[in-house]
This record gives sequence, C-alpha cells and structure tokens, in this order.
Amino acid sequence: MKLSKFSKSLLKKAVESSLKRDANTTTCSTIYQPVAPVALKKFSKINDK
Repeated sequence: MKLSKFSKSLLKKAVESSLKRDANTTTCSTIYQPVAPVALKKFSKINDK
C-alpha cells in the first residue's frame, strides 16, 4: 500500500492526537474515582443481599 508523504504525515498526526486524548481521559478516570454517599443507597433499585 503506497501513501504519499502528505497522507503519512496527516495519518501520523491524527494517531498521535488520538493517543494523547485517550491517554488523558483514561488517566483521569483511573486516578479520580468518586465514592457515592451512603445516603444514596436507599434510592437504589438493586437489592444487595
């Protein structure tokens, strides 16, 4: 498969920006995990036994 220089550079930039965005969103969600207040438990429809 032959690609022109312009296509290669465009593809490279798109992949790099996608990786940066995905790495930032994944990192934020793994670091900050909020805990739900115990008072909200009474509104749950799931019965934990």
